[in-house]
Amino acid sequence: MNTLIRRPLLSLCLLLPFLTIACLTVAPPPSPPPSPEVIARVTSAKKIFLSNGGEEQQFVQNIPGGPNEAYNELYASLKQWGRFQLVASPAQADLIFEIRGTERSAEVAGNPGSAQGVTYFPAFLNLSILDPSTQSSLYAITIWAGRDTTIPKGKIAFTKSIETLTDRIKAVVSGPAQTSQP
Repeated sequence: MNTLIRRPLLSLCLLLPFLTIACLTVAPPPSPPPSPEVIARVTSAKKIFLSNGGEEQQFVQNIPGGPNEAYNELYASLKQWGRFQLVASPAQADLIFEIRGTERSAEVAGNPGSAQGVTYFPAFLNLSILDPSTQSSLYAITIWAGRDTTIPKGKIAFTKSIETLTDRIKAVVSGPAQTSQP
């Protein structure tokens, strides 16, 4: 095999286990299943207010569309779904959905023999479902936010993340899976 191909391939093979371990340590914690009370609240809600919780500066670096992209994409996705009426103020809403983009830094060990590690920033979309009267959190969903270093790939990856988040909201609305009786 050609040396120009072999060395980068070897480096990648040596770095891959470390990246895998790092991803496991910074993965978003799985959301516990929503309680029956939360399912009832979300299922009965007709009007929601979508709140923009903002995005961390590093979060928007590789997401085309700027600092409001998570809010804009989720708003469009919820509007297209048509399950909820999106209202202009929290006072009009049965529930508040707050979207926020965050990221965590993770240190990954460098190549064997190298003292330097690699720092990367996995990004997450955090959706909080809030009670409009008390502003208390009823339920939270955290998922990976797809990003890429190129605009077209980053847009596709981020749009898929919003679709996944919308699907998770749909799962809460549909409640626990029904088991069939024999």
